[in-house]
Amino acid sequence: TGRILFSDNMRTLAYPASVTKLMTFLLVLEDIQAGLYGPNDRAVASPLAASMEPSKVDLRPGQSMTIHDLLLSIMVKSANDAAETLAEHAALKHRLRRGAPTENVPPAELCAEFVARMNRRAQELGMRDTRYASPNGLPPPSGSKRGFDVSTAADLVELGKVLVRMPNALSYTKRPWCKVTDGSGRPVMLSAHNYFLPGTADRQRLCTPVPGGDGLKTGFTAASGNSIMLTASRNGRRVIVVVLGSAGRHNRERAAGMILRDALDAICIW
Repeated sequence: TGRILFSDNMRTLAYPASVTKLMTFLLVLEDIQAGLYGPNDRAVASPLAASMEPSKVDLRPGQSMTIHDLLLSIMVKSANDAAETLAEHAALKHRLRRGAPTENVPPAELCAEFVARMNRRAQELGMRDTRYASPNGLPPPSGSKRGFDVSTAADLVELGKVLVRMPNALSYTKRPWCKVTDGSGRPVMLSAHNYFLPGTADRQRLCTPVPGGDGLKTGFTAASGNSIMLTASRNGRRVIVVVLGSAGRHNRERAAGMILRDALDAICIW
C-alpha cells in the first residue's frame, strides 16, 4: 500500500553498496520482459568485468554465462563481475536496438551507458536523492573521478515496491542457495548472504530466518557500512524494510530483524 509503519532518518544520504545491484536486477528483468534478450541468452565477460573485486564468480575475459545464471549470481552471491557483465550486455543490446555501433565499444563506455539508464529509471520511480555510479555498488577505484553510489532508505523502498511486483523477481531473491554453471562450464554452488531467508543458517548466529521472507539484498563495504533491504509476506500482505549504514552486521541484523517482525505483526492485526 505504500504506508510507512516506521522511519528514522529515511532521507539521510548513504552508500547502499551491493544493494545497488537491485537496480541492475530491475533493468535486466525489464529488458527480458520487453523481449530485448532472454534468460537463456549468454553474456560475455570483458576484461573490465573480470577485473572486479570480490564478491565474484571468477569470470575470465571472453567467458560467458547465461543471463539467468548471472542474475542468480548477483542476487544470491552478490557477484560484482556478474553485475558488470550484465550491464555491458544490456547496453550492447540497447545500442543494437537503436542502430548505434556495437563493434569495439570500450567496456567502460557500455557501463557508463547502463549507469545512465539506472539514474533515469531512478528518477522515473521518484528516487529523488539517488545517484548511481556503478552497476554493482563497489566504491570508486583509488584515483578515480567516479563517485560513490548514493541513495536513501526512502528511495530504496520505492525501488523495492516495484521489484516485489515484478514477475519472477522474488524467484531469484528468495533462494538460500542455488547452482549455476560458471564461465568455464563447471557447476558452482552459491549461498545467500541474507540470513533472514528460510533455509539459511547464520554461522555467527546474529539472525534467524523469518517465515515468509523472500528477499531482497544485503550490502557491505568499509566505506558504506552494513546495509540490507528485506521483504516478507504474511497472510497475503507484504512489508519492505531498508536499513542503511550500520556500523556492523550485528547492528544491522538486530535492527532489520526487529523492524521486520514488528511490521509483519502490525499488518496482521489491521
